[in-house]
Amino acid sequence: MHPIIELTVDGKPVAGAFYERLMEFSCEDKEGIDSDRFDAKLLDGPPDFLELPRKGAVVVAKLGYRETGAREVGRYIVDTVKGACLPYSVSIGGKAADLRKGKLKTRGEKHWDDKQLREIVEEVAGDAGLAARISETIGQHRYKWVAQQDETPLHFLERLAKRHNALFAVKNGIVIFAERGSGLSLSGASMGEIVVTPDRVIEGTLEYEFNDRQAYGKVTAYYQDRDKAKRIEVEVEAGGASDSVYRLPEPYADAAEADKAAQAKAKQLKRGEGSFSVEMPGDTGVVAGAPLICRDIRPGLDGVPWLIDGVTHSFSKAQGFRSKPSAKLWDGKSGKGKSKSSGSGASSSDDAPASPPPANAPDNVKTGAPAGWSAGGLRLDQR
Repeated sequence: MHPIIELTVDGKPVAGAFYERLMEFSCEDKEGIDSDRFDAKLLDGPPDFLELPRKGAVVVAKLGYRETGAREVGRYIVDTVKGACLPYSVSIGGKAADLRKGKLKTRGEKHWDDKQLREIVEEVAGDAGLAARISETIGQHRYKWVAQQDETPLHFLERLAKRHNALFAVKNGIVIFAERGSGLSLSGASMGEIVVTPDRVIEGTLEYEFNDRQAYGKVTAYYQDRDKAKRIEVEVEAGGASDSVYRLPEPYADAAEADKAAQAKAKQLKRGEGSFSVEMPGDTGVVAGAPLICRDIRPGLDGVPWLIDGVTHSFSKAQGFRSKPSAKLWDGKSGKGKSKSSGSGASSSDDAPASPPPANAPDNVKTGAPAGWSAGGLRLDQR
């Protein structure tokens, strides 16, 4: 297989000299409000110096193989152009185009009464000139009252996503809210979990960690009971061995909201108990939010489910095309194997058979692929 990269700047394909001088290219795919980014380094120098792109130029990047074609990995706005002389080189970088929209980063205040989450997200996205796709299960939650409080729309959406333990991203002009671990794309498309086998691991790059950082046994949230004129606490188990309690400072509208927020925080704390990373031969199908599982690597790691929280795709003449996903432990309760997207129909899959528990797996790790993972993966960018 022969790796290839294709770039356009302001809609025009770059010249052949660009590829001849390209030393390194990398791009990041992340969930949440962490902006995706690209960086490229090129040789420069006399007699033919490179034409430098302007700041604000739109760069579209595609990666793949000559035999199978290239697929888009991102759209970016150039925000950095810097160089060095003797020897000569030029470095170019930029952030994802969607997250540079001014309205997404402008602080404001607004509130909604008796609205479904789907309606709220669609309104916030529409105000920024974006579309929205929300998993139906999450989108049906109704808020009696919720407010954007002197914060940007991005931070408000991220706060809502944390309340619902949802995957949140802004990709290709779309604000996406999806069930974490559902194993399905919002459009209903099937992707399949990322299976890491020995032949897909670049030697010396696979690392994992199981730790005991879960210092909280319970999570507590509270709401104000107006009839009784008192603060009511809602408590959920967090799975830790400690008696320590993690308290959410934000007040919630009612018991249901407080319980949902506490459950989401407990799951977030569990995901911090393990990490995984590996470098693989380049694959644009490896994206943030996709499920990942190891097979035939080693006892204690095979069968443990992870969720990818970030991917770096890189291209260089020395190493070719590589993909490096990083992942956190899947808590075993976030997805149900079924996910419906507002306005895009329903999609479901048969339950995948669970793998036997690997030897020496931590007690709090659910082993085996969760229901639905064998049929599809959660794809944030909808490529």
